[in-house]
Amino acid sequence: MLPGWPGRENRLRRQFEAAAKAALPGPLRDYYAAGFPDLAAAADTQEMVAIDLETDGLDLAASAILEAGIVPASTASVAASHARRIRFRPPEALHASSVVIHRITDDALTDALPEGEALARLLPLLSGKVLIAHFAEIEAGFLDAACRRAFGAPFVAPFICTMQLENRWFPRSRAADGLRLGKLRAAYGLPAYTAHDGLTDALACAELLMAQIAHHGCEKLTLSDLLRR
Repeated sequence: MLPGWPGRENRLRRQFEAAAKAALPGPLRDYYAAGFPDLAAAADTQEMVAIDLETDGLDLAASAILEAGIVPASTASVAASHARRIRFRPPEALHASSVVIHRITDDALTDALPEGEALARLLPLLSGKVLIAHFAEIEAGFLDAACRRAFGAPFVAPFICTMQLENRWFPRSRAADGLRLGKLRAAYGLPAYTAHDGLTDALACAELLMAQIAHHGCEKLTLSDLLRR
């Protein structure tokens, strides 16, 4: 564990508790009611959730979430049969430049849910869990911005960031794109998946975490040892 990390862990818990008090009755308060995970628990005994968001840009304030891919996972398995895809209806027409990347068109979003309804379906799947994401600042930031818009209170969750974990556990010189999800999976001998699909990327991230832990050694690891710093 890094020096000073217990203090940051306690700060995260305090942020969670403050956000819980700020949440009005509804889906976000229900999310907080499930409680803060026990970060001292052995990592190999805990259920987690891998999440990937596809968005119409990278501006937290101006860009919309289009899709959330959710895959329950642990350090040793992925519950692919329980994976879920939730699509969000953006308030405005999609930007052509981002459609080229995520391949989600306006037609594909015909049955998507308004942001508040989509979050109401998503939040129960995340309740009480540590979340896994690749470059978790994206997922954390967009979920926070969306919850502030829809429910008037922040979203706080403990995240494992597989990109950060790789750099922390296995630091070395890399190419500019060396920490991309696909590149890291290839380095571990994991199969190539189509990128920029919420469900596939969540699955890919969960599998990458398993490979990282297998390579690092998982004996006596706690959830706290895995969390982003």
